[in-house]
Parts: sequence; C-alpha cells; structure tokens
Amino acid sequence: MSHNSSINRLVTKNLKKCYNGVWAVKNLNLELSPGEIFVLLGPNGAGKTTTLKLIAGLLHPTDGSIHIEGTDLQQEPIKAKTVIGYVPDEPFIYDKLTGREFIHFIAGIYNVKRDQYERKMHQLFERFDIGDWIDEYAESYSHGMKQKVIMCQLLLHDPNLILIDEPLVGLDPKSGKTVRELFFELRNEGKTLLICTHTLSFAKEIASRIGIISHGELKFTGTFEELAAISGANDIENMYLKLSEG
Repeated sequence: MSHNSSINRLVTKNLKKCYNGVWAVKNLNLELSPGEIFVLLGPNGAGKTTTLKLIAGLLHPTDGSIHIEGTDLQQEPIKAKTVIGYVPDEPFIYDKLTGREFIHFIAGIYNVKRDQYERKMHQLFERFDIGDWIDEYAESYSHGMKQKVIMCQLLLHDPNLILIDEPLVGLDPKSGKTVRELFFELRNEGKTLLICTHTLSFAKEIASRIGIISHGELKFTGTFEELAAISGANDIENMYLKLSEG
C-alpha cells in the first residue's frame, strides 16, 4: 500500500443508519488522513459502535457513502476491507480454538503467510505478556486475555485504517500502557486510527483530533485546543458533557 498522503484514508459523506424509525447515525461527515488518531467520543448509545460497524462494512448504511483510500466500500467491499483492521467492543474468539490457532486462522483469511507474521507476533506476545495460555482453548480466557489476542491479530495484515471500539476494556494498566504506545507507533508509521470511547481522559492522552457524537449526530470535530478555545480551557469536561448530552 502506498502512503499517498494526498488521498484521504477515510471519507464518509452524509452517512445515515436508521433502525425501526430511529436514527442511530445521521448525516455523519468525516475525513481522516494518514498518520492521525481520531477519537470518537460520546456516551453509550450515542452511535459510536454503529458508526464503526458501518465503516468496517459490517452494517449497510441507510444512506450516504464511505470511501476507504478512494475505494467505495459498498461497490468494492472486498478491496476496501483489505486495508481495514477492526476490533469490536466485545472481542470474539472461537471457544474451541486456542489463541494461537485463532491467529493462524485469521492470517489464512487474509492470505498472510506464516513467515510474514511469525516474528511480529512473537514481539507482540512479549509486549502484551502473553504466556503459555496462548495454547489453551479460548473458552477459558478472561475478557482481557481475549482483548490481547485480538490486538495482536489486528496487525497481521498490516492494515492502514484501524478501527477500535473501547480499546481499554478488560485490560490491566500495564497492557493499557502497551496499547497506547502501540497506537502512537502505528500513527508514526502513517496508519490512521479511529477509536471509539466514552473515556475523556484516555482520549486526551492519544487523540490527534476528536469528534463528539450525541444521538447519532456529530456535534464537534477538532483538536482539544479548539475545544478548549470554545469552552474556556479549564472546562473541557463540562463542554464534553454539554455537547454529548446534546
């Protein structure tokens, strides 16, 4: 993949998703560039997860368009999805596979050869303190163990657009720190990260830009400096609450 910075990594235009007459997402317009961490902030039920699932190609929009590196996700889903890495809010691993088998399985789906990822996985296992349990069945894993395996699997096919829903759920502080370091490394490699969270402090630590979403609508996009300028520097928390309550 070329890191052609003239092309936006992700563009959504008037993205809408309606469930039984309720708008989960309405008129969402986003443009994300290579080398940025964009954090979508908002309370539970604001539309963050729906937005991520639309961009990952797991849901079909009611209206609007999604382009990933210039490719229309609905017209060429296979091509668009090859550059996406996605971590859902509930990490899923087949119970009857070990963590290692799951990683090999996902590598197979992406046609990544074992010698291409073996070294990378070994390094990630060390960073995430993944021990012998990687060869036990996933049915015995805690949420945090699953999250660690999913974070490793995410990078198998070297995706340029990385979508992560609530990355710190179930992780101990040390793993949380590893995740943050990893995010910065990926950004510096020119990857684009779109991360959903309702944790303002975490967003402050990692975001290049933020979007605040409420009732399916984007109320603000910009940097924390820009948010501070609107809100008075000391009052970002209140500003966030005000915007996210809509």
